[in-house]
Amino acid sequence: MVIGADGLHSFVARAVEPEQYNEKPPLNASYYSYWSDLPINGRFETYIRPGRGFAAWPTHDGLTLVVTGWPYAEFTANRSDIEGNVSRTFELVPAFAERMRAAKREERFVGTGVPNFFRKPFGPGWVLVGDAGYNKDFITAQGIQDAFRDAESCANALDEVFSDARPFDVAMSDHHSKRDAHVLPMYEFTAKIATLRPPPPELQQVLGAVHGNQEAMDGFARVNAGVTSPAEFFSSENVGRILSSVR
Repeated sequence: MVIGADGLHSFVARAVEPEQYNEKPPLNASYYSYWSDLPINGRFETYIRPGRGFAAWPTHDGLTLVVTGWPYAEFTANRSDIEGNVSRTFELVPAFAERMRAAKREERFVGTGVPNFFRKPFGPGWVLVGDAGYNKDFITAQGIQDAFRDAESCANALDEVFSDARPFDVAMSDHHSKRDAHVLPMYEFTAKIATLRPPPPELQQVLGAVHGNQEAMDGFARVNAGVTSPAEFFSSENVGRILSSVR
């Protein structure tokens, strides 16, 4: 059994040419680097402005990671001046830009935009795990968590196969359907965020009601952490509870 856990540009996937579906083009071009002398006080900070977004959080050796993004349609035009475009994005939040001017960038910029897709994750003698089998924009930072969950599910299915508990196609089809059911809501949620467009009016209403409602804010944080499915949080029942709290 060949296990292709070899990422977005999977050699195994290229070799076996699996069915690909639910495809979306690259939506967001993001670049990141590390800065020293950027006070963040242990917080995660994120800022969304029209057609732009960036976030910052503390990491190793006293450094702060800052990631900046814009619509993928601007990828080619902006790639010749990454530093200038990143700096102009910071200027959309003057207080943050002032802090950046006192900081020092310690690493080169790294970034790209990625396609969004699902692949059938198995076939005769092979399986695909993680980004090799399913990929989405990194703006919601779910990739590693998805990969661990996918690897565990796939390992359990293969254990059933090798112990003769279930045939290969049956065990892997079950793994496949469970994977898609679990990740599809976050996939669609991520795609909406990655466009960096304002949310539709009905979503703006819900998010406005979330603000100041501690239970709802905690619930939305769990969505962004990958703990709660967007399908559960944005269900009509839960949205009804959130909206009723401001009436």
